[in-house]
Amino acid sequence: MQIRTRVLVVLSLSVGVISFSWANYSAVLPLVVADLTLSGTEAGVIYSAYFVGYVLAILPAGIIADRDSPRRLVGITAIGTGVFSVAFAYLTVGVVTGSVFRILAGACFAGVYVPGMKLLSDWFDAGDRGRAFGLYVGVLSLGSGVAYPLSTWLATVDDWRFAIAVTSSVAVPAGLAVLWLAADATGTGTGDVAFDFSVFREKKYLYVTTAYASHNWELFGVQNWIVAFLVATPAVVATGSPEVTAGVLGGVLVAFGAPGNVLGGWLSDRLGRIPTSGGALAASGVITVSLGIFDWTIVAVLAGVILVYGIVLAADSAPLSTAMSEIADDDHVGAALAGQSLLGFIPGMISPVVFGVALDRSGFAAAFGTLFVGVVVGLGSLWLLRRELDSEPDFSITGR
Repeated sequence: MQIRTRVLVVLSLSVGVISFSWANYSAVLPLVVADLTLSGTEAGVIYSAYFVGYVLAILPAGIIADRDSPRRLVGITAIGTGVFSVAFAYLTVGVVTGSVFRILAGACFAGVYVPGMKLLSDWFDAGDRGRAFGLYVGVLSLGSGVAYPLSTWLATVDDWRFAIAVTSSVAVPAGLAVLWLAADATGTGTGDVAFDFSVFREKKYLYVTTAYASHNWELFGVQNWIVAFLVATPAVVATGSPEVTAGVLGGVLVAFGAPGNVLGGWLSDRLGRIPTSGGALAASGVITVSLGIFDWTIVAVLAGVILVYGIVLAADSAPLSTAMSEIADDDHVGAALAGQSLLGFIPGMISPVVFGVALDRSGFAAAFGTLFVGVVVGLGSLWLLRRELDSEPDFSITGR
């Protein structure tokens, strides 16, 4: 096996199981809400706390990945993600303690996700980077999806604390595997890279970042609340086991982000980053609106919609991250991707709270409507990016 292939496989499998730590909370959300007597807003705050920690740590993590060993950074912070997530499971007594541990776990995950993409960009050139990123992000989605039914099942064995502790603990051996089996590319981590922050003022960078932020606004709002929504639908209630059925369908949605990311990365290498991202965002937006306005009474129809939803929700992620890696200079890819995540994940931190507020006041139709706003903004940003690239004929991202 080639070294770069081994790095891709180890990183992808590791980030897949580490992703349990953010998805397991949403999978058992109804049980957490009941046990801790949380409001919809408080439940959204705890979920978003993970991403507060992420955005606080992501830019330093990206800069460190450019200057030092991204492999070492990924391995160490993966272990930290597992430790703080297990602490959340057993030490949380309310919104404050839960948020603190989720912040710490999210800060550690910042050292995993983007530095992992930086490590892949060191090994894969632009011609096949979309597929590498697609597999990496796709396995992350698959892991998040597996966490839903696994966590809901473990909660029936004991309780939600046990479920979160078990699914979070696997991040520790995953971090050790990265340290032992992955490798840094030759010539990386020299320690003498000075990041030029002027990249954050470039229109191309801002347009890609805004599109990525819009993707996250919709994605994280959906992933946090999908189980709670499904439990309330007539189709799922009629199954007789609404919590388990909703957990399985929620897992299907997140897990099918795996083929969605792989498909998006593959298509973007052939059709272009912008057409692939725009098509996926438009398709997911249609389904987002539909979930809120229709009365879902047939479980087979709902399951089919959820399956397609999972694919298109994720299909724009890898193309947008790959586009950013092409816009940035090779020496600054880690920091550029980190900046994209910093600015892009802030909406992902806010949208679950906004969704919860809208749900408390007006119901699911209004809540899903708040997510569609992000879709509109994202499509507008991609249109502006296309215009900007057309005005610079000497600059190109793959397939535009």
